[in-house]
Amino acid sequence: MLDGLSGLFSSRVRLDVVAALLSGPKSFTTLKQLTGATDGNLGRQLEVLVQAGAVAGERALVGKRGRTTYSLTPSGRAGFRAYVEALEALLAQGEEQQQE
Repeated sequence: MLDGLSGLFSSRVRLDVVAALLSGPKSFTTLKQLTGATDGNLGRQLEVLVQAGAVAGERALVGKRGRTTYSLTPSGRAGFRAYVEALEALLAQGEEQQQE
């Protein structure tokens, strides 16, 4: 029944990150504010998304401090779209079964 649902997007924090990145790149600080995640949890979830190729991180020096900006990759956007479509299909299937 859950075929097609990628575990990559099943974490609430990863889902929040991807949703935030749909509108464009965000800094770690901005993602932390938007997700409400701790530094450690957000860092770990971003690491998972980067390793999977769904998100890219670009490090730059701003003044004397490093700043990492994250963006959704084309494959991350496509994967998220497939995840949403699988959820929609699951919902439609449930609604059909309820009407029977």
